[in-house]
Amino acid sequence: MLFDRETGSCKKILNFKQLGFEDLQILGKYNYNKAEEKLPNHVHNGMIEICYYDKGSQYFEVNGKQFLVKGGDVFIHYPGEVHGSGGHPEEKGCLYWILIKLDRSIPNNLVKLCNLIIDRKRRHFRGSKDIKRVLEDIYTIAANPEDEDIKRIRIHLEIQQLLLCLLDRIDCQAKEAENERLNKVLQFIDAKLTENPSVSELAREMNLSESRFKNLFKELTGFTPADYMQRKKIELAQRKIVADPALNLTELAYELNFSSPQYFSTVFKKYTGESPGAIRVKNSLLELLY
Repeated sequence: MLFDRETGSCKKILNFKQLGFEDLQILGKYNYNKAEEKLPNHVHNGMIEICYYDKGSQYFEVNGKQFLVKGGDVFIHYPGEVHGSGGHPEEKGCLYWILIKLDRSIPNNLVKLCNLIIDRKRRHFRGSKDIKRVLEDIYTIAANPEDEDIKRIRIHLEIQQLLLCLLDRIDCQAKEAENERLNKVLQFIDAKLTENPSVSELAREMNLSESRFKNLFKELTGFTPADYMQRKKIELAQRKIVADPALNLTELAYELNFSSPQYFSTVFKKYTGESPGAIRVKNSLLELLY
C-alpha cells in the first residue's frame, strides 16, 4: 500500500501475477482525499478493466467520449479501447479497478463470464454493496498465510462471484429500463386508444424496430400489441356501459374506432363471453334490484 502522510490519500495494488495467476492481472484501489494528476490515455490489449467507484465522482473518456461515473457505479473498459480521464484529474474519492486477461487457452470460467459481460454492451451501470465486499475479501484472502494453491482457488471463486454479480446487475437494470420504456408506450396507448395507433408508431415510442418491438411487447405483457389494444378497448367499453346503461351501442362502437357495430359485438363477446347488449341488460337489472 502506498500512503501519503500529508494528504491521507492511499493506493493499494495487488499484483496477481506475483501470486501465480495467468488470467488475473491487477486489483487496484485508490482512496484520494484531494484531486490528483489526470489519468493519461492508455490501452489494455486483450484485457477487460472493471472499475467500481465507491464514493465521489470521476470523468472517464473512452475513444473520445466522456462519461461521468458516480459513487456506486460500475464502469467497464473493453479490450483495446483508448481510455483515460479525458483531461480531468483523478478526483477525490474511492475507486477499485481490476484487470483480467481474456486468454481462451486458460481453462476456467473467467473468460466466459467476461465475454458474457462484453456481449451485454452495457459499460456503465449501478453496482451494489456486494461488489465492494467481494473486492475487499480478495485483498484479505491474498494477505492470509495459507497454501498458495488454496489461496488461488479462493480468489478465483471470489472473482467468479464478482462477475456473476455484475451480470445480474446488468440484466436487472436492462429489464428495468425496458419496463420503463414499456410503461411509456402503455400510457401512449391509453391516450391514443380510440385512434388505433399503429405498430410502427408504438415501435417509434420505444425506439425499436417493429419486429423487435412486437417480440419485446409480447415478452413483457403476454399479449401482442393488437390483442392488448383490443382488450383495453373492451375494458373501456365495459366501463362506459356500466356507467351509462342507456348508452347507444352503435355510437360506442364507432367511438372506439371499430369498423362496425357487428364487429364491435363480436370482439366484445370474444373477450367477455357476453354481448354488449347482455352486459347492459344485466347491469340494468342489478340497478332495479338494488
